[in-house]
Amino acid sequence: MLGYKNQVTQMVLGTKAGTTYTPVTLESTYIAPGISGVLRSGGSSRVSFYIIYTVGTAETTNSIELKVEFSPDGTNWFRASNDSTSTGTSTLTQREFTFVGAAAGAYSLNLPITISDLFMRIAAKETGVAAAKGTVSIEATFSE
Repeated sequence: MLGYKNQVTQMVLGTKAGTTYTPVTLESTYIAPGISGVLRSGGSSRVSFYIIYTVGTAETTNSIELKVEFSPDGTNWFRASNDSTSTGTSTLTQREFTFVGAAAGAYSLNLPITISDLFMRIAAKETGVAAAKGTVSIEATFSE
């Protein structure tokens, strides 16, 4: 069992009053990192992103896509990557986290990530929208 000495929670996208989340509307391009904010993650070993994704009314199979970037200095940003190894060759690709909603409705997700840098940021976008855009709230809990 991990016994974190400290856990700090902050909103990344949307707002929260008490236990009530107020989401932001998703777009077809990533919501700018300036909006989603730079998170100071130094000293933490893990972050859990708590995501509430609501698919637009009468929409089906829309998806939310998330990108996570890390920085040693808060200026130069590096996208999280995937490593695929075949016959001794490792291929790196930029990582994107995707969740496909089956139908209009709210979905609660948890995305835990190991931290290795002083700063990080997360951005979100939505694909598959016919007419009604979805919304998202993202809250981060950093564990030291």
